[in-house]
Amino acid sequence: MTENNAKPSAPAKSESRVTEDVVTLDVLQILFRQRWLIAFLTLAGLAAGVAYALQARVWYESTARVLINEKSSGLASSSSNEMVEEDILANHIELLLSRKIVGEAMAAKDDDGNSLMTLPSVVEHLDPEIETEDAVDYVIDHMEVVKGGEGGAKTARTLRISLNHTEPEDAQRLLTAVLQTYSRYLDQQISDMMDLATAKINEAKNEVEGELHIAEKKYLEHRQTAPMLFQGEGSSNVYQDKYRRLQDELIDLQIQESTIKTRLARVENELEDLDGKTLSMTESMDKLALIDSESLERLGLFAGLQISASNTAEFKATMPVRAEEARTRFAYLLKLNSEKQRLQAKFGASHPDVQDIDDEIRLVRKFIDESNEDTVAEAPFGENSVNPESLLKAYVGFLNHDMATIAERKSELTALANQAETDARELIEYELTDVVLRKEVERNEALFDGVVQQLRDVDIASGLRGYLYELLETPRIGAKSWPSLPLCGLGGLMLGVFAGLTLAVANDVRDGRFRSAAEVEETVSLPSLGRVGKLNSMRRGVRGLIAGELSPNAEALRLGRTMLLPKIKSRDMRSIGVTSSMQGDGKSTITANLAASFSQVGLSVLVVDGDLRRPTVHRYFSVAPEGGLTDLLTGSMDLDDAIKPTEAEGVSVITAGASTRTPAELLQSEKLEELTQQLEERFDLVIFDLPPVLAVSDPLVVAPRIDGMVLVIRAASARRDEVMNSLKRVTDAGGNMVGCVLNTFGAGKSFDLGGGYYGYYESGYSRPTNRTKPVTSARIVEVDNDA
Repeated sequence: MTENNAKPSAPAKSESRVTEDVVTLDVLQILFRQRWLIAFLTLAGLAAGVAYALQARVWYESTARVLINEKSSGLASSSSNEMVEEDILANHIELLLSRKIVGEAMAAKDDDGNSLMTLPSVVEHLDPEIETEDAVDYVIDHMEVVKGGEGGAKTARTLRISLNHTEPEDAQRLLTAVLQTYSRYLDQQISDMMDLATAKINEAKNEVEGELHIAEKKYLEHRQTAPMLFQGEGSSNVYQDKYRRLQDELIDLQIQESTIKTRLARVENELEDLDGKTLSMTESMDKLALIDSESLERLGLFAGLQISASNTAEFKATMPVRAEEARTRFAYLLKLNSEKQRLQAKFGASHPDVQDIDDEIRLVRKFIDESNEDTVAEAPFGENSVNPESLLKAYVGFLNHDMATIAERKSELTALANQAETDARELIEYELTDVVLRKEVERNEALFDGVVQQLRDVDIASGLRGYLYELLETPRIGAKSWPSLPLCGLGGLMLGVFAGLTLAVANDVRDGRFRSAAEVEETVSLPSLGRVGKLNSMRRGVRGLIAGELSPNAEALRLGRTMLLPKIKSRDMRSIGVTSSMQGDGKSTITANLAASFSQVGLSVLVVDGDLRRPTVHRYFSVAPEGGLTDLLTGSMDLDDAIKPTEAEGVSVITAGASTRTPAELLQSEKLEELTQQLEERFDLVIFDLPPVLAVSDPLVVAPRIDGMVLVIRAASARRDEVMNSLKRVTDAGGNMVGCVLNTFGAGKSFDLGGGYYGYYESGYSRPTNRTKPVTSARIVEVDNDA
């Protein structure tokens, strides 16, 4: 074979994917498929229920009803005329069903000296082999106590007591004895409990009263030592408020002290720079700008005293007019600097008023500098006047004095704050102690009041003797309670339905057959080459082939032909093997009809009967079975002699030939591969009819030597595991699965062919027209059950 004719060594992923077996449950489909099983078990359950109701032993029920209230003296109290609570009713139910009450009732002797323990109707129900079981257990097991009434009285504090027994009179007798014993026991127990409770509560009252007196005494002593400023619960702590105010003032002083230290350091640095230097008027003004506005006022008074000593009439007469003007400008500049300091501290350096006064200061300084040449330097600061250095030194003195004053005030405030803190802590501790003692007194008072109230209630209850036991309904002669024909019938019916559904689902899940065409396609994941239902019998030979008919099944074969034709014409696929999972799936019938369908498009087709064990191809094409594949593989016949023409135009056949005991070994020989290559060269398509995959190994031997494999699946009988196992075997052997054909004969409505091209034919495409003659109907049978 050429390189193009080489067989694939492994199946293509896109054509032979094997998916996991996914089981989906369709409830309606399951019910439909298993309807007869469900119906049978349902009727069987109903019949069993009715039979039980007719044959079972009759039981009788005796009932009584009691009302349980607390006894009341009619006094006004919170518990008067109230029903018992739910937990009390639960206690009464347990008491009625206890061995103590039932045992005493059964052991009580009548006037003749007999007890209910030996009642014949009870003894007959006891198993003598069970030593632990007695008459008391029997009665308890068949008694039932339910609280609440019926209808709108469901919340009533009543108890309904019932006893089921096989004798109606004995049921009444047993229930009456139990109720009498219960009433006597209840009165006696309540009386004893009341006496004991009274003694305990009196003891607790005396103990609590003593503790209350001690607590009140301690609280009184504590309040006698209360501070004068303590005004009781909710009052404010005056020492704590005082401490908070002193701390605020200390913080203000620390801020002032820090500010003064900063100013003092700057001024001292400037004084060191001045040391003996002679300054111009402008430089003097710059130095004086270090002084804050408040200190400038104090220094203004000091400077005024110094200047006034030299500001006499004699002095002015001797000084030039310019010197007088210089002093005036200096005083004005000093005033402007003071105003700048004030505005800057108030509004900030970027405020418009500060900017305006700053511009004015620069103009005055410029004017003074221009006048310095004509004015004596000593004019503003003469021998008798105050110079900038003396003013700065005076400013340093003021600052040192302020620092000393602040230090003294801080010392005083610290002492006061420490004392206030001590007093506040003492007052807080006293308040906490007061709260603890007061709560202790309140707890003892509440406890004492509660104990006294309980003592009063117990005293009243002890005189009233427990509970009011009122019999609303006396025990009656037992009425029939079981078996109930409607209930037994309904129970049997429900049990049958449940068993039917359970077995139906189990049976359906166990059944691994396919339930729809979509499920087949989903499971195998192979291209669907068509679905066929009923085909003509192989006994009709070539005349039974339907490829030329106008029918849904013929159209299904054309669909498969259309899907495979492109690869066949391109010579990518020249040989195909048709197989199935098990015998009877219809693969030989489909092989013959598929070959006839390909021949109708002008292809030369050769059908090779590869089923050497059960050959059938010769019957479909009406040829003699002698001389075929077996003879070719053994070398006893030439190829030309083995190829037989048929009545179907374009279709030739190689039959199985002579019978052999070693078909697998013959197919395994290299001669089959050589024969396949020769046939592919002579025919457009070679189709092998191969035996079932799960029956024999023959198809696994042939699969790797041909171009593709087609699997026929019969939906009515094929199981998922069989189909998946077949696919796995073929792919593991090296075969290339190219598609599957679904045989839907006998598969039910879920595989109904009434859709797609089948719907077209049903709607009129298969009806004869003037240009076509109706196809003669052949006998319709199941698709080749033998192949």
